[in-house]
Amino acid sequence: MSQIFLIIAFILSIIIILVISKKSLTIGIFVGALFLGLISIPVIEIARLTLFVFTNINYLLLASAVALIPIIGTLLNESGLLERMIKNFAFGRRALLMFSPAILGLLPMPGGALFSAPMVDKTASSIDGVRKTSINVWYRHILHLVYPLATALIIGGELAGLSIYVLAAYQTPLFLLAGSLGFIFLLRSVRENDVEKKYSWIEFLKPLFIILLAPLIDFSLKTLFGLGYLATFIGVSVALGFTIYYSNFDKKRIFNIARKSKPWDFFLLILAIYLYQSIFVSSGVPGIISGASFSPYILLILAGFSLGFLTGRVSTPLIILIPIYIVKFGAMNPISFAMLYYSTLLGYIISPVHPCVVFTVQYFKVDVKDAIIDLLPLTIASLLLGNFLLYGMSLIIP
Repeated sequence: MSQIFLIIAFILSIIIILVISKKSLTIGIFVGALFLGLISIPVIEIARLTLFVFTNINYLLLASAVALIPIIGTLLNESGLLERMIKNFAFGRRALLMFSPAILGLLPMPGGALFSAPMVDKTASSIDGVRKTSINVWYRHILHLVYPLATALIIGGELAGLSIYVLAAYQTPLFLLAGSLGFIFLLRSVRENDVEKKYSWIEFLKPLFIILLAPLIDFSLKTLFGLGYLATFIGVSVALGFTIYYSNFDKKRIFNIARKSKPWDFFLLILAIYLYQSIFVSSGVPGIISGASFSPYILLILAGFSLGFLTGRVSTPLIILIPIYIVKFGAMNPISFAMLYYSTLLGYIISPVHPCVVFTVQYFKVDVKDAIIDLLPLTIASLLLGNFLLYGMSLIIP
């Protein structure tokens, strides 16, 4: 098969993923994988790779762990635990405007921006809707740079073969930079609230304990016992158990909430990613890409930001670009990953097709164009300074 024909097939598989992912990323990746496979390898090989992916115990454990995360998020929200946590936040109005979207943004809930937007609205009643939109969108996502159970970080780390805890450590300076720039651009005009009220530390700490428990168990079991994906599954399962206990729902309500969060979609997404990666490696496309000539920074920064903006997703660009980077430039180090992840995240944050942007502008009744314009200087400053920081780190850290 000619190289040109293979490259066309690969590009078409990416287009298929991008188009179908507007409805379902999981289905898009499955269809894109099967399309690329049918064009480039024998059907029996597709069947073999599919069987391998769907019976691999490590893949199944990771998929099961990721599937439980949205159930935790939905339970925390519907039980009122998150709302009570925010109400008992005792550290000032500006801090609350950063904290409430960030905490709610950690949990993959459908329409999650609509849960944090009212909190932003009530806390910052004196500023206009466009700025409230910017605050809600920006701070909902920057914590994804360091939270080990962020779905995109898990997916990206697995594709790159890097520990999510190592990646979180490398991306901590980016998180601090993005948070500080957000304060400068978005929060300086917000006045602190001098009205004192009573706070319950128990109500504040219970959901925070659940959110932090899973990565703590995961990290401990991996470090002490080398359990790998089993550690992740145990950590998330224990966190889910505490969530069920604190939410105090009956079994029927828990079942309905679990079904509402569509855990099967997250489960199948992980398997779809591994299937596409396996077919991509077997297709012959990697050999062609390795012979092409282009700068890694074009791929990591420009392509990452552009695809994040165009798709309104983080996982989709990572799924496409990480395999290309690896076959062209070899193993991905944490700094290269951080460049890609950070650039993609920034493009995603200001994308007009990003659901959080769409839901937030609808809630505050503002034009999406005005919200993007308000976020644009902050985004550009973050993109330039963040990648400059990473480039400097690459010169210092071997």
